[in-house]
Amino acid sequence: MATPPFPSRRGRLLMAAAMVIGLGAGDLAAQPLQRAEAAQARGDLRAAQIEFRNAVRAQPDNAAVRMGLARVSIDLGDPDTAEREARAALERGFDAAEATAVLMRSYLMRGRFRELLRDFPQPTQPPALAAQVAAARAQAELGLNQRDAARQAADAAVRFAPNAPEPHLAMAAVELAAGNRAAGEAAVDRALQADPQSAEALVRKASFQAEGGQPAAAIATLDGLIARAPGNVPARVLRAELLIRTGQEARARPDIDAAIRIFPTHPAATYLTALMQVRMQEWRAADETLARMGAALPNLGDGLLLLATVKRALNEPGQAEDAAQRYVARRPDDPRGAKLLATLQMEGNRPDAAAATLSRLAQRNLADAEAMDMLGRAHVAAGRPREAVVAFTRASELAPDDAGIRARLGAARLATGDTRGTSSAAQESLRLSPDQTGARELLAIAALARGDITGAQAEYDRLTPEQRRGEAAGTLEGLLLMARFDVAGARRAFETVLRDHPESVGARLGLARVATAQGNPDEAERLLGEVLRRAPNHPEALGRLLATVTAGPPRAEAALIVLQAAQGAAPTEPQLAITLAAALGALGQPERALAVVDTPALRRAGQGPQLPLTRSQAYAALGRWQEAEQSARAALAEDPAFMPARRQLLSLMMRNGDQRGAETMLQEALRSQPTNAALQQLLVTLVREVRGLDAALELADRMAGTVAMHPGSLTLRGDLLLAAQRPAEAAAAYAAATQNGPSSTLALRQAIALRAAGQPAQALAVLDAWLGREPDDVEALNLAAQIDIAAGRNDAAERRLARLVERAPDNAVALNNLAWMLQERGRPEDLARARPMSERAYFLMPGPETADTFGWILARTGDLERALVLLRQAASTPRARGQAPDPAKVYRFAYALNAAGRRQDAINVLTPALAGDAAFPERAAAERLLAEMRRG
Repeated sequence: MATPPFPSRRGRLLMAAAMVIGLGAGDLAAQPLQRAEAAQARGDLRAAQIEFRNAVRAQPDNAAVRMGLARVSIDLGDPDTAEREARAALERGFDAAEATAVLMRSYLMRGRFRELLRDFPQPTQPPALAAQVAAARAQAELGLNQRDAARQAADAAVRFAPNAPEPHLAMAAVELAAGNRAAGEAAVDRALQADPQSAEALVRKASFQAEGGQPAAAIATLDGLIARAPGNVPARVLRAELLIRTGQEARARPDIDAAIRIFPTHPAATYLTALMQVRMQEWRAADETLARMGAALPNLGDGLLLLATVKRALNEPGQAEDAAQRYVARRPDDPRGAKLLATLQMEGNRPDAAAATLSRLAQRNLADAEAMDMLGRAHVAAGRPREAVVAFTRASELAPDDAGIRARLGAARLATGDTRGTSSAAQESLRLSPDQTGARELLAIAALARGDITGAQAEYDRLTPEQRRGEAAGTLEGLLLMARFDVAGARRAFETVLRDHPESVGARLGLARVATAQGNPDEAERLLGEVLRRAPNHPEALGRLLATVTAGPPRAEAALIVLQAAQGAAPTEPQLAITLAAALGALGQPERALAVVDTPALRRAGQGPQLPLTRSQAYAALGRWQEAEQSARAALAEDPAFMPARRQLLSLMMRNGDQRGAETMLQEALRSQPTNAALQQLLVTLVREVRGLDAALELADRMAGTVAMHPGSLTLRGDLLLAAQRPAEAAAAYAAATQNGPSSTLALRQAIALRAAGQPAQALAVLDAWLGREPDDVEALNLAAQIDIAAGRNDAAERRLARLVERAPDNAVALNNLAWMLQERGRPEDLARARPMSERAYFLMPGPETADTFGWILARTGDLERALVLLRQAASTPRARGQAPDPAKVYRFAYALNAAGRRQDAINVLTPALAGDAAFPERAAAERLLAEMRRG
């Protein structure tokens, strides 16, 4: 509500004189007037209004009495009475400027802007009246958003009466509407020069002081005003708000109570009452107070924000989120609203929605450190670690001394596989706060992820006894034991964590790994199902179960049942639904796969491209081509850079015979992403299929000649020739492209082409030339080592692998290959060198190949108990769907069984492996072993 103008000095003198004349009429009039004045003096405007009404009944023709009732009614928010009494005062000869000002104020209070402009045309005389009308017209024009007309009216008001406060206050409103805060404050200062006791000018001045970071000065300004006019509700409300803001709630309470007594339905005073109740955590009372505000609540500053806070505290999430949504829609640039809405969405297990809410704030550069931290957490909960890293990185820039944010950044980096980034963030977290929870464990886990078991153990040893009792430390202990393949010790550690922390996901995952290592697939799958019930989108649990399904019998059906149970418990979790659909698709059940992902909840837009792509694949498998194409386009709409969706759409368009449309689609995509190598490859491949190799080669040459499409386009000609089984020409094409821009990619592809052309020496020469330039190129070292191994140059291969492992100590393939080469020598010193390498390789990449290497080295060094677990795992893994296990691995398992005194078990294992005529390097040794065991 706008503050009514305080009576000018002249107006007050006229009123007083008229009242003195009126007193002569008798005691009947004098007593109500005296009581009205006394009530006004003590700020009891409600009582003052009653007494003025009594005086009006006693002296209905007294203009001053009528004017007194009009003014107190304005202060009480009663514009109807104010209008009626101001008109009556005018009719009875009261000062036209004074009465008209109050009359127009009653129009403004009710939003009757057009009626004001119609009923009060602009006069030019007398100046005092003209100024009041012009000032009010300026306010009405502002109410209609007619800013130019408002400024013209305010200018006129100032010209008519430069020494009156109202024209300058109207100009202040115009300047504020235009965003000119400094000019607005200057206009208020001029109003105070005209009348230092102007109530409206003082309230506005206090508002400027508060906004300028001077709450104490603002409170002092209001103190003086309230001392003179204790019934001024706007002043009381503003002072109460400032006192609350500065932590002086006890002083604020009398102002709020006074405002409510004077104006029981005053929106701002009611809001402050609710705010005080919230501060006292009187949630139900606050809810009832806010309910009394009705339709006024959304229009009052933070009203909807406060309502959302109260509803959240009362555990009414639906109403809380509705209020928060409405607040954000009204004030999208206020981080508080977005953060509260995101909090509610996270509490409702909707991290995607929370991330979208906070991302919109971040896109407008309005997100503070807390908002970016929340965005990172939302991405983590939604299974998007890379996006989480971006958010946490920005949060750490905004709050460089926050150790917790650094720790969460480290955890997100770990989830992306960036172990060195994890260590950096965790170390910074510990520097900021040596006791930061989880940072030390992060350092250890990052070391483990790199295969640095010694470093991980060193970090674990630094934990305090109290920290070691925590869930993370207990899980870490189990992982360390597992890394050293102490399976029994690892089981004890994980079971201890589960006993103390029954909901632990990490301990269940650890136990699942132990169960797999011990050959207990039923237990492993059960535990992975328990993980998914607690974390439905957990990537490791989903990945392991999907791999089990796609491997086929005998475990496929059991793993599928676990996935189905998890998805039934959480049918709206996107990644879980995608994984189950992929499993069903792999089993040849596309109709069931489609049913999983084709639900209203999962069809909702904004959940990423993978869901519509999965639907497209299921539709295609069912021959529903139109729906398949629509779903592929929906996936691209979610993320135009998502290449699997682009490939799916391309395949469907080609299948439908729309080659021209497919080519146009790729060309349009390349115009916005000219350096996208995958798009370039798709386009030349399409042209080759449609118009032949020569046309594709011509296009590839044009693209290679376009600098804006480098470096990806430089490989296109060679790639086409290699795919056409013309490796020698491909090698020449790669060599020619190297002249325009040497790169690791070109060197590697040229070497691959030369090798395919039967020229391994030339391939090795290309790689050596590149390594002379870039000696730490891991891929080049690896390929060169493979060529050396194939040529029987084991010493050279070993040197390259040793260099590779030195440069990339977490390269599991290189570690495994080097360990195998060392153990083949059979010398104790070589086995001793090979053992930690194979251990590290297995931990980094557990699978049949690394299990075979590690287990064989353990068997040869006498650690048969652990060797048998690993060799059983390697020997029981099919090479491909429907194929028997590798007979070489079966031989090594049988060897270890026999060495452990289990001769009959060894015979039972080895006999079927040798039943056929499969050739493998160790066949002769395996046949000798079987013969020896049968002889006993």
